[in-house]
Amino acid sequence: MNQAYWIFVAMVVFTVSSPGPGVLMTLDNAIAAGWRAAMHGVLGLAIGAAAMAALSAAGIGLLIRSSPLLFVLLKYCGVAYLFYLSYKTWSRTSQALGGARGNCDAGVTLQKRMVAGAILQTSNPKSLFFFLSVLPQLAEGKAGQPLPLVAAVATYCIVLILVHGLYAGLAARARTWLSQPGAARLLSRLSALMFFAFGVTMLTLKL
Repeated sequence: MNQAYWIFVAMVVFTVSSPGPGVLMTLDNAIAAGWRAAMHGVLGLAIGAAAMAALSAAGIGLLIRSSPLLFVLLKYCGVAYLFYLSYKTWSRTSQALGGARGNCDAGVTLQKRMVAGAILQTSNPKSLFFFLSVLPQLAEGKAGQPLPLVAAVATYCIVLILVHGLYAGLAARARTWLSQPGAARLLSRLSALMFFAFGVTMLTLKL
């Protein structure tokens, strides 16, 4: 592997490990419904990331970047979804959080978590700009050794699944304590405020 690849891996590890809406969703799913349910959400995040990479590679990302109207539309869709997550998390009762055990194997529920993860990832302009700024440089490479885009996207998705899987595992182990009424209520409120804060922060994004 060339040096550009390992630099890219380091960037990806830092990016997917940093606190953000995706990490928060993974932790929230793990505490509410266990590791398995959380991993379905993680798979959704990976699918969303792959979709954003495909958009960038196809040049659609450049179109969005050059079109203020498209960028504003994407940004406000992402903000609206984060505000929706904030409301949904805030209004969730501690009984519902603790009672999610045993129900997390429902196929529809798991599919919904996967779709929610994909929507969250694709509605975040930061994901698009990450691939838009990194992928072209990797494709060009140095000394005639470009990094294939497929390898770059696959690496991103694999690292995302591994890192978020670790987060989900740690959160699931602490689930007994965090599912207690007082802790569950506090976690729901903090998660809701963080989703809201991410939404407000996204409003400040500019081309």
